[in-house]
Amino acid sequence: SIPISVGYLPKLQVLSLFENNISGEIPSSLGNFTFLTELNLRGNSIRGSIPSALGNCHQLQSLDLSKTIFLGQYPVRWLDLSHNHLTGPIPLAVGNLKSIPHLDLSKNKLSGEIPSSLGSCVGLEYLNLSINSFHGPIHPGLSSLKSLEGLDLFQNTFQAKSQNGDVPRKGIFKNASAISVAGNEKLCGGISELKLPPCTPSESKKRQKSNGFKLMIPLLSGLVGLVLVMSLLIIDRLRRKRTVTSSESSSRKDLLLNVSYESLLKATGGFSSANLIGTGSFGSVYKGILDPDQTVVAVKVLFLHQRGALKSFMAECEALRNIRHRNLVKIITACSSSDFQGNDFKALVYEFMHHGSLESWLHPESASDDLNYSPSILSFLQRLNIAINVASALEYLHHHCKKQIVHCDLKPSNVLLDNDMIAHVGDFGLTRFIPEVISSNQCSSVGLKGTVGYAAPEYGMGSQVSTN
Repeated sequence: SIPISVGYLPKLQVLSLFENNISGEIPSSLGNFTFLTELNLRGNSIRGSIPSALGNCHQLQSLDLSKTIFLGQYPVRWLDLSHNHLTGPIPLAVGNLKSIPHLDLSKNKLSGEIPSSLGSCVGLEYLNLSINSFHGPIHPGLSSLKSLEGLDLFQNTFQAKSQNGDVPRKGIFKNASAISVAGNEKLCGGISELKLPPCTPSESKKRQKSNGFKLMIPLLSGLVGLVLVMSLLIIDRLRRKRTVTSSESSSRKDLLLNVSYESLLKATGGFSSANLIGTGSFGSVYKGILDPDQTVVAVKVLFLHQRGALKSFMAECEALRNIRHRNLVKIITACSSSDFQGNDFKALVYEFMHHGSLESWLHPESASDDLNYSPSILSFLQRLNIAINVASALEYLHHHCKKQIVHCDLKPSNVLLDNDMIAHVGDFGLTRFIPEVISSNQCSSVGLKGTVGYAAPEYGMGSQVSTN
């Protein structure tokens, strides 16, 4: 056992006797240790009760009595820590004192909010937290302590709860004589006997509006973003439809321009060789100037005696009638009449491309000497832009027409360049429409139509046309 004489060491600071099989009682002479900071009696078999004289150890910071077999009753019926310099919040472990009836923490420097665990002290009869620096709302758990008969919250910095805006009205808070909340300037509401200012609706509404705005900001931002994206998609869809519709109507409008054999004969100087731009399988192309506005045009005159020329004329009319794109050669009109000898005459009139074909730029030695421009070497940037222009035209033909169109004869001589060196795909005489293409398990017996070396491999091997 612990001898009584141990109390004759008044300047002892640490006493550690843990796990020594000590029996007997704790001597009250331990209360003489006015300088004691640590007492550890863990893991012993001490009888009796904890002496109240330990309360004289004012410097005690650590007391460990765990795993100690006490025989008798605990004297923890009155915990008074008032008139000290205790700081910080009340520890959550205070909730373990379920049977303590009296707890006095007044006249300290404690701060923070009242811990929710204090609501677990169901045996509490008196609680004094006055003259501290507690803040926040009065925890509603205190109103559920049925044994509580006195509550002193005098002179703190408690404030109205943001959600409800007032002091609780249940439990002990219904008895104004049992509680003290004076000295808390930010408290409001409660029962009328407390004489606290009412919580004005405007304050609550301001808080609710503030919280509402905080919640609405991300919701509104997301909604605005969604509406914006949907609007852009709808605008883009309508723009595509208008582009196709306006292209069709513009094409029809241009085709309404009537032009006769005589006017084309005059425009090209009698289809003179001086105005000859080039010759293909189904016709020759001439440079011409149409009256009355002196528009420079390219006139493609069909060789109707050539087999397939008429079909080429019809295919090109059908294709150009339904398409319009900035990178496709624009057709102005068509002529289907007779010459002065009564022979059938058919021609297509296009917008003139002043810089000729891509072929003449890539291979200037093969260009005609009659062209009115001097070919020069294309820069890398020009070549890249031409490739992008051609790809844009094909992407339009393959995916944005009412009927998918396959050019079937794309080559440098059919890529024409305007004043700004923007590429335009032309010559749709061999055009095929996807709905008219033969099925993939069949082969065409007609053979390859197009230019050897430029036709797609699958088309060259089996005459099967696709947008790949």
